[in-house]
Amino acid sequence: MNAELFFAIRCEELPAGMVRPALEGLRDRVLDAIEGVEHGAVHLFATPRRLAVSIEAVASNRPSTTTVVTGPPADRAFDADGVPTKTGAGFARGKGADPSELTIVELPKRGRVAALTVTEGGESVVELVTEQLTAIIEGIPFQKSMRWGSGSLRFGRPLHEIICTWNGVPMTGAVHGIELGNTTLGHRLCPGEIRVTGAEDYVAGLREAHVEPMLDVREQKILGLLEEATAALGSDPIEDAELLEEVLHLVEWPMLVIGTFDEDLLELPPRLLVTSMKVHQRYFPVYKDGVLTNRFVVISNNPFGDAALIAAGNARVIRARFYDARFFLAEDKKQRLEEHASALPRMRWIRGLGTMADKATRLGTLSRALAPQFGAESEAAAQAGQLSKADLATQMVGEFPKLQGHVGNLYAQHEGAPEAVAHAIEEHYLPKYAGDDLPTTPEGRVVALADRLDALAACFGIGLIPKGGDPQGLRRAALGIVQILRDANAASSLEGLFGLAVDTVHQMAEGEPFDKWTAAQGTGPQASERAAMVKQLAEFTLTRFKAWHVSQGTTPDLVDAAVAVGGDDVVMLDRRVTALAAIAGTDGFRPIMQTFKRVLNISAEVDAAVPALEACPEGVESDLLRVAMAVAADAKDAASTGDFDAALTHILRLQGPVEAFFDGVMVNDDDPAIRARRQGILSAVGHIFSGLYDFRRISTR
Repeated sequence: MNAELFFAIRCEELPAGMVRPALEGLRDRVLDAIEGVEHGAVHLFATPRRLAVSIEAVASNRPSTTTVVTGPPADRAFDADGVPTKTGAGFARGKGADPSELTIVELPKRGRVAALTVTEGGESVVELVTEQLTAIIEGIPFQKSMRWGSGSLRFGRPLHEIICTWNGVPMTGAVHGIELGNTTLGHRLCPGEIRVTGAEDYVAGLREAHVEPMLDVREQKILGLLEEATAALGSDPIEDAELLEEVLHLVEWPMLVIGTFDEDLLELPPRLLVTSMKVHQRYFPVYKDGVLTNRFVVISNNPFGDAALIAAGNARVIRARFYDARFFLAEDKKQRLEEHASALPRMRWIRGLGTMADKATRLGTLSRALAPQFGAESEAAAQAGQLSKADLATQMVGEFPKLQGHVGNLYAQHEGAPEAVAHAIEEHYLPKYAGDDLPTTPEGRVVALADRLDALAACFGIGLIPKGGDPQGLRRAALGIVQILRDANAASSLEGLFGLAVDTVHQMAEGEPFDKWTAAQGTGPQASERAAMVKQLAEFTLTRFKAWHVSQGTTPDLVDAAVAVGGDDVVMLDRRVTALAAIAGTDGFRPIMQTFKRVLNISAEVDAAVPALEACPEGVESDLLRVAMAVAADAKDAASTGDFDAALTHILRLQGPVEAFFDGVMVNDDDPAIRARRQGILSAVGHIFSGLYDFRRISTR
């Protein structure tokens, strides 16, 4: 018999960012519980207060299998009267069977041995699920969890209800004192219980109680409301995928509310207004002809509320925040950024690595050193680095932390700082994540690089190296370095960059605030572990480089083949990977690689000198060596300029001569002189290949 398995929970409102991971976790845990059981499609439902999984056509039992397991010889497993011995009984109990179930079978090679007929599987779905109820609930992942009351369960928010049915029949059991039931509640403003036997009446009952449990349906309803607001306001399309995803997990029954705030508040910086609306209130800002207006859109969760009254209440909230921001802006501008920075010595960065003031000083020094390499003006880069953290001490950033950098940019412009300095203060936070915007100015790139190089060097220096978690965001910092270097298209050695960063930290690490650094790296002219640390930092960053390329669709073997030849110039490595990935997508690539790998495998096993051209007889040997000499020069010239597309095109000229060589001669000839000459020719070809890529790492399957 096949029937629906339905599992649902209801809790207090989960933070928006927790809903999808928790829903996927619930799905995975339920599927784990019925592993091996045949089933059909899986459907998911979620609101801020509920998660549910419906699995169609679930078989009633896990398939059972019967096998005969053999054990010790019969004369050891049974005594003379046929009673199981200690050996036989131990074998039976080890298989979870009673010794009385032992039998004797005859095997062709072993003769008479003890045996058991073992049946595995066959458990009912109800048994499987109820036995693992606690594991299912406890296995749902949350970034942060909590305990409440006197119970021991940790969950994202207090859990109130668990429903589990198969074929419409509720299961029995309990998890941490919460009994399984078959009823749920609708919207908080809709009293009354809803009886649940499966997904169909769960969805229908919730909709009657003003809850839309289907994510895609609720999302389309919100999009429709935003289109309705656009038409009503005559505005630009109201589109914000990130905010839409958050609002989707904040409401159970979306309703449209349009609000207004005082027009004179538009004098405030637009990003401040937008950040406050989106981050603090989850309002959708409204633009007209690309210009921010004093209107906003709220997706309310009140199906019975007065839209005008709700709009007025939301307007009061946002108006108060905006007037606070106006006050903070006016107060902050009474001081220059340098004066705000005077508070940074009271802000610790990382224990044992000094204060934010120390970090800002290092960024100024490191930015000045990096500037010439990236086409930045040294003085502007140094000034931007020194001021990059000053706005952390302002009232505005204290109230609106997501505006860090942007506030520094605004205040620098207000003070008349050079445009390059002001923009770099804001841009040094970019990129914040993979795929984020990148700095657009040379000075912005330099300070952004300095910030990440400094963070990695300082943390690695005291042993803060990511292994599982990464509270300092060092993996993200390393990826940011990769993305910035690629975008800058400037040749640079990772070890060289990290060497500068390590030296800068070490030279400024003085006194008790840097006790962890000095304990690990000493107080001499250079850090005691400098060489090893610089190498480790470069390798850590190259790992992120490889992971990024794989995330973009390049297969790991191609990335490894490019990186394995050595070098730590991200730009050159990026060109190397891109060229190989392009040619790997062409017809005939695998046969070519098989030919090249054959050459490399042979040449790696011998140490033969490359013969002179005149020492090779006319024919396939001289033909291959002649082409190899020409290709070596051409490929080297192309690779030296970073044109790996051309370098690969050149070495592909070797395929025909190499195949002709293998077809025309026996490499391991009986004559030692002939054998050495031919091996030497293949060594010459192998050097060309290995100088560009480690082709042996490329899969040809």
